[in-house]
Amino acid sequence: MWGLKAGHSFATLVAIGVAAAGIVGLIGSGAAMGAPRFKPPPINKNVTISNGGLSVTFNIAWGAVVVGISNKNIAHGLNMVDYHDVGRELQVDQFVYWNKPGRQPLLVNPTQAGAEGYQGYYKHPHGIAIRQKGSPVVRWKAGRHHFFAVIRPWDYDTGNPTDWIYTESVNIDRHGVAHFQYVFRRHGHGTFRMNTEIPTLYSDRTDAFMYPTLNPYVHNAASRRCAKTGHWPVRRIGRTPRWGSIHTVSKGWIANIDSVNNIGIFYTTPVGLPEMMGCFPGAGVSDHLPLGKTNVAGMYLLCRPREVYSVRFAVLVATPQTGPGLISRQAPAQLRINGKIWHRH
Repeated sequence: MWGLKAGHSFATLVAIGVAAAGIVGLIGSGAAMGAPRFKPPPINKNVTISNGGLSVTFNIAWGAVVVGISNKNIAHGLNMVDYHDVGRELQVDQFVYWNKPGRQPLLVNPTQAGAEGYQGYYKHPHGIAIRQKGSPVVRWKAGRHHFFAVIRPWDYDTGNPTDWIYTESVNIDRHGVAHFQYVFRRHGHGTFRMNTEIPTLYSDRTDAFMYPTLNPYVHNAASRRCAKTGHWPVRRIGRTPRWGSIHTVSKGWIANIDSVNNIGIFYTTPVGLPEMMGCFPGAGVSDHLPLGKTNVAGMYLLCRPREVYSVRFAVLVATPQTGPGLISRQAPAQLRINGKIWHRH
């Protein structure tokens, strides 16, 4: 979303994100770190898959959202994914608007993890914020290396049901790379404009971001990567820039970095789509500041009834030194609409 989370298929344009938290105004720095505003999901609803190195943890109470990604061989298995409210984590979501000229009022904000309902731009009829609640999981199954779930996402702002169905499928390969596929489908009527994050990752402890300056999936990039070190095409942004201060276009992957512990979460992104990165330094948004966020978004899409959106991408945990080369060897991420690869026009 704009702001770091069954039998049917999942219409994707994943906002693997937790957008809602980003739109919300930052809480004052006086908030006590010992008393976080947001409670984490119930730990007894966590489900973990692993290949013995990489582990991915989902929470069934919060729409099967990804609350943890770690590698026991990197930084002693440290998890950087934030899990302190339903607007963050690593998840998908959409912002759906009226398809009319001029101002585009937000109609609905389906969010994988669930609903918070307190955002500043949303005015409850009685001035009351709803209680945080997780999106229902219709069904799910998990093996040692694979996880699958079908989710009915809540509207983040009102806590009402939406006419969307999400499916989430994750598989960890023998090399310790997690391969994600989200599918989104809307069963309602009417045609709307939509922004979707594909995906969004919120991670605490983030003090830097990393991304390629050249598309790693073209011949020129491959040649230069062989000729130089794994850092040759990479730009690193440090000093915890505020959210939204860095805007660029996806070249194929992005990473949230924790320099103190020498660890990063790297994930592939559809080439050519707008991407953003930054941090939320205010107290009250995480108990492990600074909270960092990265996302790639499909903007101003025309959302028609029963269209199927899907996104595929890969995620791995590595050091900042080895990560660029490892993630560049993964297949490129793809956003598809009705089975056809979508390109920004």
